[in-house]
Amino acid sequence: MIELPTAQELRIRIQLDIDHFGGDLPERFAIAWRAYLAALIEWKLISIADHEALCKMLPAVEDDPSVAILLGRE
Repeated sequence: MIELPTAQELRIRIQLDIDHFGGDLPERFAIAWRAYLAALIEWKLISIADHEALCKMLPAVEDDPSVAILLGRE
């Protein structure tokens, strides 16, 4: 059985990725993490507060495609 990720586990995994890249997470990894976190919030596996806190760990992404996908386009 697959275990659902906790916010604490996600924090650790994100930090391990940041550490792997010497503190400078490449944009493509930030986008991947943001998209993964967006999916978790959409599926109600993490809270909005956890999503916001986890995203603060990631570098900013200009015109973040995960936001457009999560919110939809009009």
